Amino acid sequence: MATTAIFGINSNLDTGGIIDNLVALQRSPIDIVEAKRSLEDAKLLSFQDLKGRLQTFKSIVTTLNSEAKFLSTQGDFSNNNALDTNSVVSLSTSSQATSGTFSLTVNNLARETKLVSEGFASTSTTIRSGDLNIGVGDASVTITIDSSNNSLDGLRLAINNSGLDVKASFINDGSSSNPVRLVVSGTKSGVDNDVTIGVTGFLFGAGTTNLVNFTETQSAQNANSVLDGVAVTKAGNVVSDVITGAILTLESAGSGTITLSSDTDTIKEKIQAYVDGFNELMLHLNDVLSLDADTGETSVLFANFAIQYLQHTLRATASQEILGVSGDFSYLSQIGIRTLSDGSLSIDDGDLSDALAEDVGNVSELFSSKGSTSSSAVTFVGFTNATQPGGYTLQVSNGVPQLATSGSSTFVDATGTGNFFAGADGTDSEGLNFRIASLTDGSYGTITLTLGVAEIINRILANLTDASLDGPLEAEIDTATETIKDYDETIIDLEERLVLFEEDLREKFTNLEVLLGRLNSQRDAFEQSIDGIRALFSGNN
Repeated sequence: MATTAIFGINSNLDTGGIIDNLVALQRSPIDIVEAKRSLEDAKLLSFQDLKGRLQTFKSIVTTLNSEAKFLSTQGDFSNNNALDTNSVVSLSTSSQATSGTFSLTVNNLARETKLVSEGFASTSTTIRSGDLNIGVGDASVTITIDSSNNSLDGLRLAINNSGLDVKASFINDGSSSNPVRLVVSGTKSGVDNDVTIGVTGFLFGAGTTNLVNFTETQSAQNANSVLDGVAVTKAGNVVSDVITGAILTLESAGSGTITLSSDTDTIKEKIQAYVDGFNELMLHLNDVLSLDADTGETSVLFANFAIQYLQHTLRATASQEILGVSGDFSYLSQIGIRTLSDGSLSIDDGDLSDALAEDVGNVSELFSSKGSTSSSAVTFVGFTNATQPGGYTLQVSNGVPQLATSGSSTFVDATGTGNFFAGADGTDSEGLNFRIASLTDGSYGTITLTLGVAEIINRILANLTDASLDGPLEAEIDTATETIKDYDETIIDLEERLVLFEEDLREKFTNLEVLLGRLNSQRDAFEQSIDGIRALFSGNN
């Protein structure tokens, strides 16, 4: 505990000011550490901000890094009869759809069963006890009507709670008497979902003798169509398994032509989003690595090697050759995407449109990954971030698939079971997944993996943003975090020492004042004694 000082009482010194100045001088090391901590904190915030920006750009990149994601297809239908304005079919497509034309004739739509009862006075009409047997396809339920549910509405609820693919509702036909009719409809179309109703000892209305009478107003039927001369029968009107990547919703009978074509507008939007994201990131990197030539002032991450390397690598991806493409385009510049002096990208819309019209598949290869095989017995399945692009020769030896990098004679056993295998860990083919139809010894051609710009960048960003990979950006964040922690501990230690230093000063100055007080008292007593002696001698004279 600090000793209370008696400042300047005896010394007439500004001891408080002296102590403050001495403490301020002693605090200088703390100020230096705090300044370093503040700089490190700014670096950490900048690294974390950059990580967030990289993750945002990565989300854009992943919309382009596979052929299935990159390609977009649109569907259109034109009636054979130009005067027919009925919509025969509506289309939606996925990334698996490929361009082509198909002739379609819809003979009839699928429909569900509808059964309508005779009319009754109201929904509360009393129903006598009995059994109602309802069948939907191969399933059936017997509904028992008793005192707990013996009304027309009770029957409706019982049907709806039957658990079958059927629903019951009321309609009012507007008749002056008995306008209420119970409608029973199947919830699924197709002949396999036909609805039937049978009645046993079941009477409507108190005292009546007529059995329940339902009339079938619509029978269940399948949708029947002809696609490119092939008869197609489906239980429903939404057909998703006839044309790969296309969903057909049949809407009316008629005929015409389905046209699937590349949706270049959507593809261009994806490319524009990529360029915009790239430019935004490059602008930020230029900013955090900047040096003001006039003032010499540097940004917080100036000369940071990891960030400089990222900037350099991203710029390089924009101008590098993409190997293994199937067409004439192997550089982004060849499709109108060019690098400017500041590292940003620009798009020549005319050149890009021409490239998409000429060979959209080749354009896709510039951005996305693609796997292919030269043997029909082998199917490319996928790859991981560890898989290196290139060609791999495949053979089976002693019933085990083996892979070798093209041009190499060194084969390494693949790993897997059944007919699914992957390249061995630690090799260039690590994570290369494929399916092979036969394990008979022999040669099975080549598996080729090409990586476009988007997948190349995706790997770079994954290394930087995935904490589990311990990449250079994560290392910088960890280092800055630990450095800040060390600075905080140093500041606490120095602050504690400063408190002790100040307490010691106060104690010493207090003791000084006390000592001076005692000396002053002694001096005053001595002077009084001298004055007394002088007075004594003066009186004797």
